[in-house]
Amino acid sequence: MPKLIDIELEKIVIAKGVRKTFDDEVIAELSASFAKHGVLQPILVQPQDDGNYRLLVGKRRLRAAERAGLKTILALVLDEPLKPNEVLEAQLIENLHREDLTPIEEAEAYLALREMGYKVSVVARRVGKSRPYVSKRLRLLRLHPKLREAVLRRTLTPGHGQWLLKLEPEQQLALADEIVKKDLSVKETRQRVREMLGKEFEWRLVPVRLALDTYEALQRIAPEGDVKRLIQETVKKLVEKD
Repeated sequence: MPKLIDIELEKIVIAKGVRKTFDDEVIAELSASFAKHGVLQPILVQPQDDGNYRLLVGKRRLRAAERAGLKTILALVLDEPLKPNEVLEAQLIENLHREDLTPIEEAEAYLALREMGYKVSVVARRVGKSRPYVSKRLRLLRLHPKLREAVLRRTLTPGHGQWLLKLEPEQQLALADEIVKKDLSVKETRQRVREMLGKEFEWRLVPVRLALDTYEALQRIAPEGDVKRLIQETVKKLVEKD
């Protein structure tokens, strides 16, 4: 059975995880909490043949403990080694629940789970997200490398990235530069993308049946009683939120 013990920090060997960046302010806050209350949530480790322990989950907690000047940290020690894919899965799931994980790190974690054989729907369910949300995050990895770095550093938002994906790589770079220089919002970026593609919002006629009482209710709130206009404006707003 796994056991819960205090382990000396110097005996813990850090395994490679999904995280590439850490918010120094968050680490500082966590460190202050550890110095006052101790480590309440244990890290996950497995023993090595040399007497040390390999860190599987809890790199941020370990860093905060080091900063707090702690000599030991509470750890859950596995009695049997995990397989490499089980270690990776544990790290990915743990880190995907971190609020400060960047959009690109998040997307890379989803991709790693996909490459382990998980369907997008299963990944979404495991991390408590919707399938469209996970799919959109994954699409960010199709951005030009320089723009992925910009999203990673939060110079561009995921919303900007989603619209830039509609352009060719050279166009992506040009518009990204404009976004930063002019501080364009996602809505303004969407409009610029449409201008660059030469596309306007197009409508396709689709027959819709409305109950008489529903139609009359819409007519009362529609501009000048124009139900068609009301529906078009509502649909357009919904599409623009995408």
